[in-house]
Order: sequence, then structure tokens, then C-alpha cells
Amino acid sequence: MDFTKMSTKEFVGKVHEAQAHAQENKEHNGYGHPEKRLPSKQRIR
Repeated sequence: MDFTKMSTKEFVGKVHEAQAHAQENKEHNGYGHPEKRLPSKQRIR
């Protein structure tokens, strides 16, 4: 992806897509809500 040939509007669109995707992943993985978080094998002893 060549940012130098991309318009500002296109760049902002890409950034917003990436932020939305990151937020979906964060919600899906349960961060911010420990009761919804997927179990971690590292914490099981």
C-alpha cells in the first residue's frame, strides 16, 4: 500500500476501517469486560 499516492480522504477511510476492525476484535475478545473474556491457558494452574 503506497500512502504517497493515496488521497487524504482515502487514507482517512483506511484508518477508520482499521479502527472499526480493532474495536470489533476488542469487543469480541472481551477486553474491558473480564466476565466475557475468553479463558487463558496461561492463568490455569
